[in-house]
Amino acid sequence: MAKKIFISYRREDAAAAAGRVYDRLSRLLPRKNLFFDVSTIGGGEDFVQRIEMEIGESDAVIVFIGDKWLETAGRNGKPRLWEPGDFVRAELRAALARPMLVLPVLIGGAHMPKPDQLPEDVKALASKNAMPLRHESFDDDTENIVAAVLGRSAKERAWDDRSGFKTKIAYGLGGALLAAALMLAAALLHFWTLGRPLSASIGAPLTSLLLLGGSILGVWIGLRCASWKRKRL
Repeated sequence: MAKKIFISYRREDAAAAAGRVYDRLSRLLPRKNLFFDVSTIGGGEDFVQRIEMEIGESDAVIVFIGDKWLETAGRNGKPRLWEPGDFVRAELRAALARPMLVLPVLIGGAHMPKPDQLPEDVKALASKNAMPLRHESFDDDTENIVAAVLGRSAKERAWDDRSGFKTKIAYGLGGALLAAALMLAAALLHFWTLGRPLSASIGAPLTSLLLLGGSILGVWIGLRCASWKRKRL
């Protein structure tokens, strides 16, 4: 069964980096298994309840932390994270209250917040092991992050089209061969039943068109199966 991932970030702090990692994950998981943006929460909906529901159904939460994640928010001189209604605080609180993977990702040169920089209800974040996400090593860092949240080896980039090319070829050929076998069986059944080849009944041009169409359909079904299998992994 495909895992569900919740992505936590601040737009002004980590939108670009979180979006790029989301794109990589969406090549491996169905988009419905990725909660990426609180803006999808409908008007009038209780955002805390929705966040708790989404995180409760998730297997891991990725927390993107950039250099503005703890910026001061207003007159009190406290970061926005200290505000009771802050959505990132609500996400962290819901995730840290559950026995699930909470993975901080440090963007660029950002540092993990210290315990005294965090409200009491999310202070446990400071004890989590963080992973870096740097521009100069983005592919390698993303590879490690995806491996951590999906529980896979980081030796091969699963989103790399080249890594799945041979699989697609194999499934496409398999679909074509299966379609050919089914058409051959139908042609033999027709011959045994009527005592004449299929081309004698429907004509040579239509028989050729049927064979071509069946092969194309078989390749298409094979490629769809390959795509489905990759998303299930």
